[in-house]
Amino acid sequence: MPEFDLILRGGRLVDPAHGLDAPRDLGIADGRVAAVEEAIDEARAARAIDLRGRTVIPGIVDTHVHVGGFGGRTRAAGHRMAAETGVTTVLDMGSRMETIVEGMRAAGAGLNVAALLSSAAAFPRERLDPSGAEIGAALEEELERGAYGLKIIGGHTPLTPEATARCVEVANRRGVHVAYHIGTTASSSNLLGVRELPSLLGDEGRVHVAHVAAYCRGMIAPPLEECAEAIDVLARLGGRAVSESYLSTTVGVGNATSGACDGDEVTDHVTRNCLAMRGYVPTRADLRRAIRDGYCGVFVERAGRVVLAHGAEAQRAWEEAGTQVGVSFPVTPPESALALMLARRADGAFAVDALATDGGGIPRNWMVERGLALVRAGAMTLADYVRKASLNPARMLGLDRKGHLGAGADADVTVLDLERGVATLSLVRGRAIMVDGHVVGSGGTLLLTEAGARAAAASGLEYEVADPRRSSMYAVGAG
Repeated sequence: MPEFDLILRGGRLVDPAHGLDAPRDLGIADGRVAAVEEAIDEARAARAIDLRGRTVIPGIVDTHVHVGGFGGRTRAAGHRMAAETGVTTVLDMGSRMETIVEGMRAAGAGLNVAALLSSAAAFPRERLDPSGAEIGAALEEELERGAYGLKIIGGHTPLTPEATARCVEVANRRGVHVAYHIGTTASSSNLLGVRELPSLLGDEGRVHVAHVAAYCRGMIAPPLEECAEAIDVLARLGGRAVSESYLSTTVGVGNATSGACDGDEVTDHVTRNCLAMRGYVPTRADLRRAIRDGYCGVFVERAGRVVLAHGAEAQRAWEEAGTQVGVSFPVTPPESALALMLARRADGAFAVDALATDGGGIPRNWMVERGLALVRAGAMTLADYVRKASLNPARMLGLDRKGHLGAGADADVTVLDLERGVATLSLVRGRAIMVDGHVVGSGGTLLLTEAGARAAAASGLEYEVADPRRSSMYAVGAG
């Protein structure tokens, strides 16, 4: 019987967790990395893939996607959209588990998927101040359905500062993942919300700060000044706040928010901010005008993918959906996105831990395309890119066997063509899910806590129990 199921031969293996950047063969057995050697005899394996001229890195982990739903419509297409770009593991930022499971069954692409309960789904818009008991009950119910933790949708649907702090406290006490789109009823999804963060966390709170660039759009001060202050706030929290940011800017697909209106009122607070940035008022009529003017795009589905439409098509889609659809505004300055992606702390570590996309069913799955552009420009090394795209995100989620390719690691692998700036192959536990940009995987693996194991088994999907308490956010000051 062969010793290995598969050998990846001759590629340049970049694995900063083990200080490795050299040609190596990778032997895979039973879904794990079994050997990393200069040369492995093909006779020891059932099959081999020649990767000379390619670069092999740990599977890319995107800690901010929407594959469950966004803007009132199911976005199961996001599984395929993420997988075809070389991503192997995703964190869905705010969906009900039934939507996640349904999407994986119908349109899964073989990804590892962890999902967070959205505070907006748990508490209606008029419920601004849920108690700790209410938060705990809602969280526990969704953990039992397979959730990995909680996403506080503060920017879009803010809670009071007190309730926001309670959400963090309840999730921390339960030892699950908790992410925060910054903003409360006393602040906003901008630098004011960043300034509020230390008071919400107190001396012990731990949180994953979502898409830092979204708070540095120049609403309070010049963009680079906002970036510097945001970096300082994160540094003062001493690692209790892990973070990611994206490279989505005023070029192409900008942000993603909701076009929903209640009567004449625009309900989403991020959408209201975006309208105000260009002098519009937060009314249905002015949102319609922003769409007609081309400032606001609308997400539509074409041929199984989500794209951003403008003009007459966008207005028609928004109206036909009764406004319950995702929209986008080109509001993040490029200088903010780049500054936050490249900034480092005094010890040389990145100020913002990870590169993410806020993609999936939102058409900006640019982890490889834009990340490698920074490498080619000399803004970061290839090892730096792997830290931002694989190693640090895996640590943020407490996934010890991902983000590296040492012996015993999950055989989650992304293969890159550096010259073209694309991923050409990705494996999850040694099985191909994408080949040359074509998705060949299906279903997927749910990543969940012990509380969700029974529901996961009943779902018929593959699943893996993980421990969010192993996240780097919980490591600081522990024990």
